[in-house]
Amino acid sequence: MRTYLLFVTIAVAAAQSTSTTYTSDINGNRIAGGQVATKEGLITDLRQSINGKEVPLEQVEQKVLSKSGNTTVTERIIRHYGINGQVVATDRVVSEETAGANGDSTVKSTTYRSDVSGNMAPAERKTVETHKTGLATLTETSVEKPSLSGSFDVAEKRTLNSVPTGDGKKEDETVYLRDANGRLYEAQRSATVETHHGLETVSNTAVYEPGVNGNLSLVRQNVVKTTLKPDGSSVEESEIFGRASDGRAREAGSGPALTEKRITERSNGPGGAIVERQSIQLPSANDPGRLDAPRTVSETICRGECKKP
Repeated sequence: MRTYLLFVTIAVAAAQSTSTTYTSDINGNRIAGGQVATKEGLITDLRQSINGKEVPLEQVEQKVLSKSGNTTVTERIIRHYGINGQVVATDRVVSEETAGANGDSTVKSTTYRSDVSGNMAPAERKTVETHKTGLATLTETSVEKPSLSGSFDVAEKRTLNSVPTGDGKKEDETVYLRDANGRLYEAQRSATVETHHGLETVSNTAVYEPGVNGNLSLVRQNVVKTTLKPDGSSVEESEIFGRASDGRAREAGSGPALTEKRITERSNGPGGAIVERQSIQLPSANDPGRLDAPRTVSETICRGECKKP
């Protein structure tokens, strides 16, 4: 049995907005889900408790601590709540962003995490450097985490190259992780080609990971087609290709198979609301090469200062 989780993200805005998500069960019945409220840099994600009352699931508070010249320091407090609405963990992320010439920038952030006693300690350090060379953009990310000795060591590195094309852009990203011997190895590589034709945008991302012999091979692919309509609404169709379902034999050397199709429709609702409906199609149990009919899994209604479709 497959389980699907819906994540709703709303950018911090000065004005107030409220986003309510409804999910559907296997019979298509509409079920009230969580609610996200944004006001003055404070985002609160609410859910229903076992007694039917709304309790916070997560709360994000963001503010600017200082700004001097090209450097801005921000603080983000993330509070995680338990089933009864009590705070069970807190993250504090302090970021320092320095803008350079020609679009270059450096962002250094430290995440402090609370323990069971509520004491805060550094849990992660991240540095993101962006460099512009002509039309190309190179983004290098380094993530450090505490080692067993207590010192911070590089746990992950990422390099992202983005180059605009005549009708879109090309991106190549490589992810390096640290193995058990402390060495960084190439854990993943992805290549994205994005093209624009009128009101239609197609993004094709191929992901490669090491196989049993250590060589990189294609493991999944995501093709997303987004179509804007004259009335401001949009339809996003995402085809996900990956490994076959558990228990199904595949020929050696065969590429990823179509495992899922997601359809996201965004439109203007009554009273200035923004409505987003998401449905999925899965391979048929009797014929894995054919997808079942679309099934609605969620509907999100946002009122207030919402991002237009």
